[in-house]
Amino acid sequence: MEQITSFAHLKAHLKENNHIKRIAVANAADEHSVEAALQAVESGFAEVFLFGDVKQVPVSAQMGLQFTKRVHVVNVPDVQQATEAAVALVRNGDADVLMKGLVNTDVLLRAVLDREKGILPEGNIMSFCSVFEIPKYHKLLFFADAAVIPSPTLEQRCAIINYVTETARKFGVARPKIAMIHATEKANPKIAYMQDYLDIMKMHRAGDFGDIVLDGPLDILLALDKARGSIKKVDTPVLGDADGLVFPNFESANVFYKTLISFADAQMAGCLTGTSKPVVLTSRGDSAESKFNSIAMACALS
Repeated sequence: MEQITSFAHLKAHLKENNHIKRIAVANAADEHSVEAALQAVESGFAEVFLFGDVKQVPVSAQMGLQFTKRVHVVNVPDVQQATEAAVALVRNGDADVLMKGLVNTDVLLRAVLDREKGILPEGNIMSFCSVFEIPKYHKLLFFADAAVIPSPTLEQRCAIINYVTETARKFGVARPKIAMIHATEKANPKIAYMQDYLDIMKMHRAGDFGDIVLDGPLDILLALDKARGSIKKVDTPVLGDADGLVFPNFESANVFYKTLISFADAQMAGCLTGTSKPVVLTSRGDSAESKFNSIAMACALS
């Protein structure tokens, strides 16, 4: 598979693949969510099921019903019931992607995590993986976790590394280069989270993470900026060419995530991983463009 290098490239790849993915939108009363879902339909790679109060579903969706058989409005007036119905469609194998509409995140996650009716397989760890297209970086950048796991345990951190790796591979990266990010590259076990990094590097050398390039601790410059990173004269196979970043904690990943959006003119996508099918979990403030990118990402992963 050719490596996908931009969101435009991803869109073209999904269209050329000619495999329609089915998206269940939980409470489709949000204009941007519905707009993004309809854009995925128009782009030729999606069929959407819009769960919610038919009177609150945006007019754009009602118009879409007239022009395509790949837009379905399912009238479920109650928000929680609409959410549970969307999750059930995914759990039963009748949808490939779950998408958050106008519903509180806690309501959606309760439905996702429900042991009997949810879509998180027993024993799996749920995480949030992001993909960014940054004008000053030479390829797509994958990283985690900016939204779900505040302070990862060693087990959770290993799962996060695997999710970032798997996501990159779905985008055609044959041998992902993953950097475990910290404020310093000096491996001092007295510094918070550092012992996990040292343990993970031992596991990597033993072959636990398969055919990937993994290194850490590394700072952002060593991971993403070859010219500035080279000044430090640190021997790392990731130098300036990371495909994926794993952050020490929720706070640092979230700040990096929001900084890229606010100041680097970056395009983004993000979804939950570890669930049986990808979950598009964007916020109400996200643009229709970022929600469309997230749908495309989820379709590539499903």
